[in-house]
Amino acid sequence: MSRLSTFLFALMSLTSLLQAEEWSTTNIQLLYGNDFDRLVGEKQVLDGDMKTVTIEHAGGWEYGSNFFFIDMSSADYASGEKQTVYAEWAPKLSFSKLSSTDLSWGFIKDIYLAGELNRGNDFSANNIGLGVGLDLLGFDFIDLNLLSRNDNFNDATFQIVLAWKKQFDLASVPFVFEGFLDYYGTDYGTEVLTQPRLLIDGRVISEEMNKLQAGIELYYYKSSAAPWRGSIHETVPQFMIKWVW
Repeated sequence: MSRLSTFLFALMSLTSLLQAEEWSTTNIQLLYGNDFDRLVGEKQVLDGDMKTVTIEHAGGWEYGSNFFFIDMSSADYASGEKQTVYAEWAPKLSFSKLSSTDLSWGFIKDIYLAGELNRGNDFSANNIGLGVGLDLLGFDFIDLNLLSRNDNFNDATFQIVLAWKKQFDLASVPFVFEGFLDYYGTDYGTEVLTQPRLLIDGRVISEEMNKLQAGIELYYYKSSAAPWRGSIHETVPQFMIKWVW
C-alpha cells in the first residue's frame, strides 16, 4: 500500500471513529520558544525563534480511545523552509472492553493494543504494540506503551511512550501537569524527546475562564552520536497558552 493510500485509509478510519466517540476533549495551543537550535529531523533554526500552533484531541469510544495532534510551526530554517507540519494519531483498543472482562490488577487499570501513525514534512513512522493504563499517585491518567517502530530513516526498532496528566491545587492555585516522553532506537543509538507542561488554570482568575490555561512547556531532545554530526542535546522552555473545549 502506498503512503498516500495508507494516509487516506487512516484518515477515513479516524473520521469514522470520531463520529462514534462517547466522550471527547479538544484544545488549541499557542507556543513560543526563542532558544531553538535543532529539531527532530535535523532542521536547524537560524535565529532560535519558533512559533507553533497545535490542535490536540482525545476521545473514547465503545472499544477504545483516540488521540491525535497537529503541530504547525513557523521558523527561519536553514533549509529555507518557513513552515513545517507534523501530526500523530495514536488509537488504542481496550482488551477489557473487547473481552467484556475487567483486566485491572493492582496499579494496572487496563491493557491496550496501541498504535501510532506519525507524519511530518519529510518524516513518517508506523508503530504498533501494547500499552497499559496505570493508576498511580492521583494522576488523571498515566499510559505506558511499548511499540515496534518503523520509520523512513532507520531499520525497524523500538519505541517506549509515557504520557500523563495530573490536575492539582497548590496554595489554592489550580495547576495542570501533563506531557509525554518518547524513548526510541535508531541505527546509531537512542533518542529521547519529552515535552512536559506546567499550566495554571484560568479558574485562578474567574470560573468563566475555566477553559483557558497558560504556563510553560519544556522541549527536551537528546540524541546519541551519529558518525556525521555528533550528539545533539537541546533544552528549550516555551511559553504556552491553551484553550480547551
